[in-house]
Amino acid sequence: MKTTFRASRYLLAVLILGASLSLLAAWWIVHQSLPLMDGEASLPELKQEVTVERDRRGVPRIKAASLEDLVTAQGYVLAQDRLWQMDLLRRTAAGELAEIFGSVAIESDRQYRIYGFTAAAEKCVTQMDAEMRSLLEAYARGVNRYVEERRGRLPMEFRILGYQPRPWKPSDSLLVGATLYRYLTSSWEAELNRAKITERLGSQLAREMYVSESPFDHILVGAAPAASPAVVRQKLAAKPPKAFPSMPPPALVASSAAPPITPHVAPGARELELWHAAVGLLEQTAHEIEFAFGSNNWVVSGEHTYSGKPMLANDTHLQLQVPSTWYIVHLTAPGWNVKGFALPGVPLVLIGHNERIAWGFTNVGADVQDLYVESFHPQRLAEYKVHGQWVPAEAREEVIRVKGEHEVKLLVMVTRHGPVVRREGRLGYALRWTALEPGGLWSGYPLLGKARNWDEFREIMRGVPGPAQNAVYADVDGNIGYLAAAKIPVRKSGRGEVPVPGDTDDYEWTGYIPFHELPSLFNPPGGVIATANARIVGPGYKWHLTNDWMAPYRTERIYQLLTGRKLLRPADFITFQTDVVSTPHRLLAAHLLAAFKNRQPRDARARELVGHLNRWNGRATSDSVPMAFLELTRRILRREILRDKLGNDIELYQWWRNELFLQNVLRNRPPHWLPKPFSAPGQNVNEAYDELLTWAADEAVREMERQSGSPKISEWEWGRFMQLDMTHPLGRTGLPRRHLSIAALRQHGSAHSVKQTGRSIGPAMRFVADLANFDNSLMNISMGQSGQYLSRHYRDQFPYWYEGRGMPSAFSDSAVEKAREHSLRLRPGGTPR
Repeated sequence: MKTTFRASRYLLAVLILGASLSLLAAWWIVHQSLPLMDGEASLPELKQEVTVERDRRGVPRIKAASLEDLVTAQGYVLAQDRLWQMDLLRRTAAGELAEIFGSVAIESDRQYRIYGFTAAAEKCVTQMDAEMRSLLEAYARGVNRYVEERRGRLPMEFRILGYQPRPWKPSDSLLVGATLYRYLTSSWEAELNRAKITERLGSQLAREMYVSESPFDHILVGAAPAASPAVVRQKLAAKPPKAFPSMPPPALVASSAAPPITPHVAPGARELELWHAAVGLLEQTAHEIEFAFGSNNWVVSGEHTYSGKPMLANDTHLQLQVPSTWYIVHLTAPGWNVKGFALPGVPLVLIGHNERIAWGFTNVGADVQDLYVESFHPQRLAEYKVHGQWVPAEAREEVIRVKGEHEVKLLVMVTRHGPVVRREGRLGYALRWTALEPGGLWSGYPLLGKARNWDEFREIMRGVPGPAQNAVYADVDGNIGYLAAAKIPVRKSGRGEVPVPGDTDDYEWTGYIPFHELPSLFNPPGGVIATANARIVGPGYKWHLTNDWMAPYRTERIYQLLTGRKLLRPADFITFQTDVVSTPHRLLAAHLLAAFKNRQPRDARARELVGHLNRWNGRATSDSVPMAFLELTRRILRREILRDKLGNDIELYQWWRNELFLQNVLRNRPPHWLPKPFSAPGQNVNEAYDELLTWAADEAVREMERQSGSPKISEWEWGRFMQLDMTHPLGRTGLPRRHLSIAALRQHGSAHSVKQTGRSIGPAMRFVADLANFDNSLMNISMGQSGQYLSRHYRDQFPYWYEGRGMPSAFSDSAVEKAREHSLRLRPGGTPR
């Protein structure tokens, strides 16, 4: 017995020792991949020495004697912190994820291979001017130097997946940009679905569903006269009844520190693949998807600020991934002194400021994709019809390598309009897209860092092919401005909202909107410019940008917060960026309160919750039960109204402004949108809508009980239903999820609050520029600078982001020197001393 006991103890000790040694070995393997941050390193590709100074958050200032050395060093430093992310992004756009993830990524690879980004990027590099090409080449040299010196000590993801990164090429930077281009401009699936809905329901009902105008729109260019009686009546009709509580004053709107929302994302969650599709992380079913995400930016003149100088704010709402989408960097060289947000894999800075100007972006949503219906020959499958004649299509074979399995061959057909992205028998849908036009993948935005004034800013924007962005601008001389720039097609006929015949020239592009006629403002009266992806042009603007604007509620709220305000400071802008008032839910509360007067819900809990709405402050805080109740009610109403017309195909309705359709139905109460169970011959329409609303309230209560697992109202706080998931591609479940990802945290916000919130969609960065003193500016990303788990900069910015606190951003020499914690010298040759 004693012998057995001793043997068991000995075995246990061996197991503990083995486990400890394994953990120590794993720690050492991961730890040795961390970059050198102090001392010296050799970078033979440099012409002169470069210094890299990092602050306590790992934010580097890179100082070089030339722009070429600066960009080479930037490639090296970004590879230090984000090499695997960079490799994954280029693989995504190239359609090479299955090579490292296996068959789960085949569909993602298939779609990207059809687009043909690899060939487009390589061709784009050859068409660039020498200066631009030299920047991409310099960046690639820096990345490759780091990869070469770290052979055997690469980030853990390479070890886990068992592969080595191939050398970085100039075209790879364009591939990284292509992932963002696709994310911001893909509309062809929604156009295909719109055609199906129009065919099923007819043009009149489809027009009502695809509403593009709203009384909450803030038009920047081409607005109707402000005093128009029709506009005034529309505004008044949209306002909630007087019985509804007023909006909290701006000074009281800062979000409390704990966040949460609807598990809903963006238009076509299939478009959010950056990496997550490759590892099966897109779990939302089609009916759960909210087509509402975007970004915020605004700029105010000195008449609104404490200093008399402008201030500018920007927070881009993208997929909340691990590592973060953005990387903060300060770049200095002769003619360059820029700090801001870089996209890992792309040289220079996309959003930020230099010592003279600041700028920020939101997505315009310009319609730059058209689908052409091509008729293919029934026997000669590579021929399609043009002007009544059969002509050959280009046939391109793609080979997708799949880890552990046989390769997959894909035949891509390309017509005169572009690649065929969908086949239905003899019909093919060919995609024309500005991203695939000559030179379309080099955005030009990184060059904004050298602009010194509005004219130079405009001149650089003139060369931007896309994706189209709402750019807000401010300078130290007190000027503010707005500009939307990109190649936005002019169509011979139609607006590209649905697929069009491809065998005729009737729907061809005839050119692009002239740059000088794109929307632009400079020092407008009132000194406030704000955009949040909503409609920016009115009936007085002659060109067609898009009809698919996002819902206007964030824009409306931003103007409420800014209008009439004085002595604003950077901290106020952070407060506004984290504002969680949700206008559509306030409007729905008003409808429920009105219906409640005529018809009572059957469930006592629903009656209690509706009774509380009079006292609700309109804020989507994580502890708000009314917010959860309203959101579930809203979803049920929308589902029931659509299902009556579309059956189980409600996911076909992919429209950024779908919330406007719901609000119009609830406000105007048209009998033809009443679901059949609530409509009957001779029935009073208003009474029927009251019944629909109270029925939805009862259903929402039952759904909250089902989802929460509790019948108690006190257990139905909003944060329980809206939890944050920021997932590393290798950290989906179990212990890796606990360590690599951030999950199951309650959040404030809704899909329509300024702090726009989804499970994995939200503000990927926050930026406030103080043109009076750039050292007062604030910059923050969602996780941290490093993509390596054992780095102390892996998630050290997350508390600032989650709690809605501004993170100071040193810019002047004295401020940078004071904040410096690390200094690395990159020497042009030889070995480190």
